[in-house]
Amino acid sequence: MTSKGHKRKLSPVLSTEESSTENPRPKKRVTFSTALNTTETYQIETEEESDDDDLMSDDSHTSWADRIKNDLDPIHDIQTLTNTALNSGVYMEEMLGGLIETKKGEKKNEIVEESNGETIEDEGTNGLKETTDLFKSNIFKLQIDELLKEISIDFTATSRLENALNKLKQIFENMNDKLDLPIKLAKSIFDKKYNITIPFPDPGPTCVQYKFGFEKPTAFYLVGSYPLKGVIRRRQGFNVDVAVIMPKSIFQEKDYMNYRYFYKRAYYLAVLAAALQDETSGFSAKVKFDTLDGDRRRPIILLESSDDDSDTDYSALNCTIRIIPCIPMDLFPQQRLSPSRNNVRPLRDQNTEDQQDQSHSLPPTPQYNSAILKDAYFVSHLNLLYKHTKDCPAFIDACKLAKVWLHQRGFDLEKNGSNGFNGFLWSMLMIYLLHDGGPNGDKKLANAYSSYQLIKGTMDFLANHNFLESPVFMNNSEFTRKSFIENFDAVFVDDSGTLNLFSGISRTELEHLQFEAKLAMKYFNESVEDRFDAIFLRKVDDMKLKYDNVARIVQLPVKYEEYTDSVKLDYPDQFIYFARTIPSLLKRGLTNRIKLITIHYDKLPPWSISERPKAYNSAKINFYLGFLLNPEESNRLVDYGPTPEDENAAKEFQKLWGKKAEVRRFKDGKILECVVWDYNGIESRGLIINKIVLYLLSLHYGIKDEGIRYFAGQFNKFVKPSPAVPMQIFDQDTIDKGFQPVMTAYDELSKVLLSIEDLPLKISNIRATSSALRYASVFVPQPCQQSQKKPKKLGMYLISRKYDPDTLHYCEPIDILIQFEVSTKWPNDLVAVQKMKLAFYIKISEQLKSNIHGIKATVVTKNSDTIISPTSYLEIFISGYAFRCRIYYEREISMLERVIGDKTSLSRKKEVYKNALEVDKRLFIDLPLHSSQIQTLCNKYPSLSLTIRLAKRWFMAHLLEGHVDEEFIEVLSAFVYLEPQPWSRPASGFVGFLRVLKVISAWDWKNEPMIVDLGENLYSDTSSPISSDHDKASSVVEEVKKKFRDIRGNADNEHGTLFIATTSGQIWGMDKPCKVVARRIQDLAHAAITCIDDIMNKETTTRFKSLFVAPLKDYDVLIFLDPIQCPRYYQNISVEKKHLLQLVSKKFIWSTIEYYREKSKWTGFDPVEWYLNELRGLYSDIALFFHNKYGGDIIGVVWKPIYFMPRPWKVNLGYSSMLTESETPHGKDLNLVTLNSKAIALEMIRLGQRLVTRYEFRK
Repeated sequence: MTSKGHKRKLSPVLSTEESSTENPRPKKRVTFSTALNTTETYQIETEEESDDDDLMSDDSHTSWADRIKNDLDPIHDIQTLTNTALNSGVYMEEMLGGLIETKKGEKKNEIVEESNGETIEDEGTNGLKETTDLFKSNIFKLQIDELLKEISIDFTATSRLENALNKLKQIFENMNDKLDLPIKLAKSIFDKKYNITIPFPDPGPTCVQYKFGFEKPTAFYLVGSYPLKGVIRRRQGFNVDVAVIMPKSIFQEKDYMNYRYFYKRAYYLAVLAAALQDETSGFSAKVKFDTLDGDRRRPIILLESSDDDSDTDYSALNCTIRIIPCIPMDLFPQQRLSPSRNNVRPLRDQNTEDQQDQSHSLPPTPQYNSAILKDAYFVSHLNLLYKHTKDCPAFIDACKLAKVWLHQRGFDLEKNGSNGFNGFLWSMLMIYLLHDGGPNGDKKLANAYSSYQLIKGTMDFLANHNFLESPVFMNNSEFTRKSFIENFDAVFVDDSGTLNLFSGISRTELEHLQFEAKLAMKYFNESVEDRFDAIFLRKVDDMKLKYDNVARIVQLPVKYEEYTDSVKLDYPDQFIYFARTIPSLLKRGLTNRIKLITIHYDKLPPWSISERPKAYNSAKINFYLGFLLNPEESNRLVDYGPTPEDENAAKEFQKLWGKKAEVRRFKDGKILECVVWDYNGIESRGLIINKIVLYLLSLHYGIKDEGIRYFAGQFNKFVKPSPAVPMQIFDQDTIDKGFQPVMTAYDELSKVLLSIEDLPLKISNIRATSSALRYASVFVPQPCQQSQKKPKKLGMYLISRKYDPDTLHYCEPIDILIQFEVSTKWPNDLVAVQKMKLAFYIKISEQLKSNIHGIKATVVTKNSDTIISPTSYLEIFISGYAFRCRIYYEREISMLERVIGDKTSLSRKKEVYKNALEVDKRLFIDLPLHSSQIQTLCNKYPSLSLTIRLAKRWFMAHLLEGHVDEEFIEVLSAFVYLEPQPWSRPASGFVGFLRVLKVISAWDWKNEPMIVDLGENLYSDTSSPISSDHDKASSVVEEVKKKFRDIRGNADNEHGTLFIATTSGQIWGMDKPCKVVARRIQDLAHAAITCIDDIMNKETTTRFKSLFVAPLKDYDVLIFLDPIQCPRYYQNISVEKKHLLQLVSKKFIWSTIEYYREKSKWTGFDPVEWYLNELRGLYSDIALFFHNKYGGDIIGVVWKPIYFMPRPWKVNLGYSSMLTESETPHGKDLNLVTLNSKAIALEMIRLGQRLVTRYEFRK
């Protein structure tokens, strides 16, 4: 804990009289209770005193606990307690007034700071320095101040709570002692007379010889955060903790053994509950039982306001009073509660006389022992905390910020039963760091630190300290260091040296906490962004968004091998032990495949005082496992074990893996124990962890597949055609190979093109622009060429002559660009440039046909007398894939810009050239750069590919084809990987897709531009060689923000709502989707997130498909298409096999091979797309059209409402209209017209002819 050169320890040296001279008592005094006096007082001693102690107060070396004893006395009388808590007396004004109130006579914003005995009073001089030294930035300080203002409680509005506490004082003071009762009689009286079930822990008392008595409490205390003004405002409210000290006289010497203390504690609590619910008490509150920190051994009373508008109605504060029975610190000998001692005997031995002698032969009960110790140190810890709130002015604010951080991450014992870390432990850790924890044994924090510095310093220690190898001790311990390390997963011993504050924290919880702390430190240390929202404002505990894989166990194990009789002594609840040990088992099997594994289950709710407390095994508990994957190792196929010669290790390996373990010889000659996992398809390889978890749970806990819901690959099937699709239409074997075949074909084509010699100019570069070549196409590209072998009549389908064989399979064209070496011989006329390109296409085609066997090349042109490049291209078939090659001439864009800038050019000509320029920039500049960046990111983050494909599938499934560019979806998907805050970066397509939906629904699209750093230059090191890229990206960001402000500032702008820009200067979403469609996209995303929540909490997982089914009720017209005429119908999510069988049926005769060979492939042929384009070209002014290009057989039409408004008829109105009546101030006007929607809809159907089967006219 400390270094050899500079040791620091705590020792009892300072007396009460000495400390009182430095800290004079306030005018209003209360006295100590002798039963609760702190036994020792401590101060810090160092071998070498530091010369520079600017940051510590003058009395920094005074003892911790002894000085506190003179600052805060235990309180006998409840009136003093409430006055203290509510800041209504002189004592409280001095006690807490200095924490957040300024001194009288000073300006409100002045800073009071001790430094070498001097006070800094001039804010004007030192304000800038304070911001620089004490906070990250001025903005960060303002955000902290505003947050603290929002979460702090108004202590001036707590008069009714004060009345309630006074009433409690009266009730407890007026209670009478009760006769000692045997267990059976006590149970009977409380059940029949008071209707109270005594909250005995399990196992409950049965044939015990001792009796249960009651005497009124010896003292009462407000403990916890409330008396220190450290509570924060939360939705579920805050707690006001009242410690009730039970008298020594009701306990016996050995009550620390065999649950005797906990049984008497439960009886005492039941007596208090009976007094509180007595109608004659005059106190109206809802009385319930609950557990403290989820420990069934330590029940407490909850008092919820009855909301009766009485003087004691504190419901407006949204708080709960908790009554916590406590004991004096010296009630039991401390050595009897050592972590290495056993204090719970098996039931068969509990009545024997030699129980004490058996303790060495039984396993220790550290959790049991710690539960007793915790009840003894409430007041001591309050004193310690109070002392540091006086010495460190920002201590309370730092604790509040820490509570916000913990709450946002689910470290909330009020709700989450799986986490043991809370705000109290954070504050104790901060106290330790104010005295120790720094380099060379020095302190890590100082009293003069700001709240920002305190929380950051504590976060840094929490993130980087190795609690397993270097346990933390606040003071010298009476127990051996070994006794703590061997019996607890994590060790942080309080200043008494006896209580491990981390006793309830498992190693899994500690790893989770440190993982979150490391993320927070990463955000704290970022220089470009302050990340305040990611640290404090964003809710992080949503499992479906936080973890790459989530498992929900719905059938808990009834019995398993590890839960032995010895374990039951310290863990009487099998569920608690299961929750604590299951992560350890899974980590042994998953090894470095995962970065983190966590558990989550809800804490048992409070229960009525008339009921028995519920147990986890009897309650319906949602038990979840969360996995963060290591993308570099998670898809590994082999788990290597020890060599067979290492018998002990080999046995352990075989015990872990059961029948899966086998011995194999590997290529390097090693013979090892190993486990091999198989997979089928590129997506299924990402589910190996799923297989491992299911196998281990089944082997060791008997949890079968039906007992667990594993959420990881449920979306994978939506990027594959249905298994009902015949092989002739889609080859399922291609899916298993992923994108490798098309990338291989692209590489092969690139080599062929670059090797062509007999050309006027040499090809210098080949660039990809197709989504298939950046791993972003929804479906794995399918080779276009069908098999030319005639199939057998048995076991295969035959293709019909009735329909064109080419419509069986849609052939996706793959776009690439060809760039030649620089030459000045290109013509200066744009039309001539296009003709020159056409000549190159012909020449390349000839070279390929004559020199390369197996390649088919075709020149395609629509109009050679045009300035637009995309109208002509070279189509090349290689390895079954169709590549569309277009030539990029770098001067073409500048030639277009010169014509546009020429003042003598006609406006109509300029408009044509502007459109051509926009097309060329997108095709030759934006798309190649975009493809390169997305491809790089997909290689760097393997799961990004699946995320993009799922996001595209979702957009198109909701009929949004034509309203959203696929590049827009790709950039949006990349954003959740490049800006994953407040979570870690996704490592699975499942969570990546859900985060895309979350971003869509939660992003403030109206006020905040989404800027995506696809090149990852914005946050690069500015001192590195690529700092120029950083500067360029930063300047682009400023330009984009300015452009966004200009667009949003223009009230008449018609630009799209969803604005996404990249640091390369590309902007997506400027023109589409329109505001109406953007709003629908957000609503659909929000509904999808809600649906996922519902699915993951239910017993079934079959509803995932509903996320990809478009609701049709909002469309005015529905046009239904003939699936047989849709080349992409096989891609439909809800494909009907009967339609495919009409194409592929045994009753038709196979087309001749000659006929098939003569038919040329129509790449990109999709009559539905042509029909849709025609509808949009004719009717886009009056209607919006919606369609799913991936196999959709419905077109949705929504009329624009403005055209239903009556208006005067005129020539060239622009749409079909009909007369309508309209009320005017002068009566009915019969000369107005409105949209003739039915006639227009029928015209749309006529245009579809054989493609349309039926329609539904709704408006």
